[in-house]
Amino acid sequence: MGSPSAELNVLESLRPWYQNGLSFIFKDALPGLAQIEQAAKQKNINTGSSPKSSSLGAQLPGQQIPRPSHQNSPQTNTHGPQSSSVNRAEATPMPSQLKQSTPPLKPSRIPPRPVKEQAQPMCHPDAGSWPDPWCQLASRITNRLQIFWTYPQLGQDLSGNADPARRKLFQSLIGYMGLPKGAISFWPCTAWNGNSLENRPDIFWKGVESYGVKFVACFGSQGLSIIAPDAPSGASSAHVNGIQVVVLQDPDLLKVLPAEEQQLLSIPLLRLPLF
Repeated sequence: MGSPSAELNVLESLRPWYQNGLSFIFKDALPGLAQIEQAAKQKNINTGSSPKSSSLGAQLPGQQIPRPSHQNSPQTNTHGPQSSSVNRAEATPMPSQLKQSTPPLKPSRIPPRPVKEQAQPMCHPDAGSWPDPWCQLASRITNRLQIFWTYPQLGQDLSGNADPARRKLFQSLIGYMGLPKGAISFWPCTAWNGNSLENRPDIFWKGVESYGVKFVACFGSQGLSIIAPDAPSGASSAHVNGIQVVVLQDPDLLKVLPAEEQQLLSIPLLRLPLF
């Protein structure tokens, strides 16, 4: 059979065939096999012992069987010195050139909060520069102004012949809004000439521009046709030159309703982003 060490160079795929006695048939597939067997035979002749007795002999008292080294053993002990070398390698500190430096902190992606500039007080035109009845209202306008209220009959109510029912209506709605004093101001779109109302959308929009208001509450579709003639009939709101106009019911209709219904029909005013 030859020396057991002859199997060291046998390919794993051919080992079953070799162990079944087919070593001579596949001798060409086992390079160096003849030289290995010849060296093993020569060693047995010199020592006078057979390979079988040297590896399988009985142990004498006090005799220790030498352990095969890892170089001659066909099997590898995964728990021997090899595993300890792996442990030592893991415990070895990493060279400084292979250490990865901590990357610098990335700057925050949250943009800094802009510094809010203090609003410059608006320079209002002189109250005396407005014709009557606008001059009466201009003298009471403050920097807290947020919205203009208008309706067609306002020119007549400012002429000294005000309707008490309309006055009571608007006092109730102003209280319902709960805005600071001066946030609401009336600004007529008509003027009373003693006999009838004259439409004056030019003065109305000049006041909107001069005082910088962004919202207008127009009571009645007739008032909308005066200040925004291009707006659709029956529209609930309109935008004119960036100004939002909210259309509400005519004051002569609202004044005869209970306070709860007046407030219900005026809810769109509460939805405006004032202040």
